[in-house]
Amino acid sequence: MSILRPEDPVDLSTGRDARHDDPPLPPENMSGHTKKLRFILDHLRRHIRHHGAPVNLLDFGCGNGAAVSRFLMIDGVRYHGVDIHEPSLAHARRHFGGDHTVFLDDVPADQAFDVLVYADIIEHLDEPVAVLKQHAAALEPDGVLIGSVPNGFGPFENEKRLDRWLKISAILDLPARIRRNTGNAPPPNPAAVPYNAESGHVQFFTRESLRSTLDRAGYRLCTFLNGAFLGAPLSERYLFRGESIAQWNARVADRLPHWAVSTWLFTAEKKR
Repeated sequence: MSILRPEDPVDLSTGRDARHDDPPLPPENMSGHTKKLRFILDHLRRHIRHHGAPVNLLDFGCGNGAAVSRFLMIDGVRYHGVDIHEPSLAHARRHFGGDHTVFLDDVPADQAFDVLVYADIIEHLDEPVAVLKQHAAALEPDGVLIGSVPNGFGPFENEKRLDRWLKISAILDLPARIRRNTGNAPPPNPAAVPYNAESGHVQFFTRESLRSTLDRAGYRLCTFLNGAFLGAPLSERYLFRGESIAQWNARVADRLPHWAVSTWLFTAEKKR
């Protein structure tokens, strides 16, 4: 199923293709974030090479722009970030806006796009098929959808379920809550990056349900790769720390069956 070719230079797990790390990508974390960025950038650059620039890109669910958006603003890209969380949009506009960059609260109706990016967003959508179908109408016939999504029944989601049942993080966070309640905690940082914490996961995909969702929206799944093995917040905060462990976590996922990992990376194209 994969359209990755052996001659392509990017090692998604370790990221040894320094030619493309401009701006430099962040150190890897336990969610495989940098591996995901390299996957998106690799396919974005392929599209530019094969079809030319400029490329109109829609980054749906862009959030505050810090995690993904700012790395997609490369030469040859006209960037459109869309999100519903106004504090995040304000932060993105203030820090990452530019001549070929715009952040909006809705998809512009008068634009056609060459590339759609869905970086960990469709699991938050109540009606993913309807949204994907709407955006498909704005995607050029030779355009590409590049996305990432959690395995709905992998280590990440299962750890979150276990934490909800056993209240492990609540117990471990108890000292910090006590400090806040007694006034001994540091004051909130007014410069903190805003994040839409109210938007949780409402879709829990398997590989087949992801393929079916894309199919019903008018897409054909082209590439499907493993992202990270582990990566839920609890284990990341208390058990697994350090970039070397995070890099191992991204590498080992490539050797595991798809059902055993936490995240997936994929591309799709419009069905003809």
